[in-house]
Amino acid sequence: MKDVITKPIVLTGLVLFAILIAIINMDKIKPIKELGAFDEEYVQYYKKACELEDKDACNELGDVYHYGKSGSVDHEDAVLYYKKACKLESPAGCNNIGYMYDNGLGIERNEWHAIRLYKQACKYGEMEGCYNLGAMYYNGEGSKRNYYKAAVYFKKACNAGVPQACNDLGYMYAHGKHVRKDIQEALSLYYDACDMGEASGCNNLGYMYEMGKGVRKDSMKAERYYTAACNLDDKDSCDRLGAVFGKRVERIKSNADLDVARKACKHNNGTMCYKLGLYYEKNEDDDTARELFKKACNLGQSSSCKHLGDLHRRND
Repeated sequence: MKDVITKPIVLTGLVLFAILIAIINMDKIKPIKELGAFDEEYVQYYKKACELEDKDACNELGDVYHYGKSGSVDHEDAVLYYKKACKLESPAGCNNIGYMYDNGLGIERNEWHAIRLYKQACKYGEMEGCYNLGAMYYNGEGSKRNYYKAAVYFKKACNAGVPQACNDLGYMYAHGKHVRKDIQEALSLYYDACDMGEASGCNNLGYMYEMGKGVRKDSMKAERYYTAACNLDDKDSCDRLGAVFGKRVERIKSNADLDVARKACKHNNGTMCYKLGLYYEKNEDDDTARELFKKACNLGQSSSCKHLGDLHRRND
């Protein structure tokens, strides 16, 4: 399982990152920014508006060049427009230029400038800026590590509806990072994050229920939250579903068992793919059985590899 805390790319209010539960992942994850099809006249009018000190137009132009909607990505131009937007007190503009400094895009990387700009964005009311500021304090980027300040900014952003902040604050409560360890508070924050569509919050809930971390083990609840996270494209949660389903079936004895075994195999549980192969082999569906044995073998299930070898020997 993966862990907190990371500071994702947060441009114009988009925050996406994966925080699961056991290994710190410091990678940044780029969000998908959907802009309209490039229209040269639209850009020219926005440039005129920016020249007339329209901060939102300047920030939008930064997005145009950052995401290559002008024909190609141009981070240096994106920096110019984000800087101007921030100078005009655009909350999103300050957050975005902070990100550019944070990651060295179109400008020399400078964590001190990044944290200063995230502070400015947060001051202007950009809650993703508050979140990024909390992540920098948590990771000790641009400043000494400071869990107290991290918790303060995560709480501020969480209360304003930033789901990643709720998830990270939940992690801090779950592990007693500066705040007093409080599993119930962690659960509550993970629930909030999950309800707001944050995959890592759903994943954390699934993990807690699967492993009985501060709660009674409940495979049905673990399945529910892993499924929610998987539907939000969280690969780790999709993989964990295989383990959750696999624990339910020792031997396929009924149609209900067969259904669960299929789900477990679908989510890459090698052992259950092997057992499912044996089931189909017993019921004389050799083609399906072989495909299942191959999948299980590719997933590292040794009995399936040996069984395939035996089948080839018999046919030679």
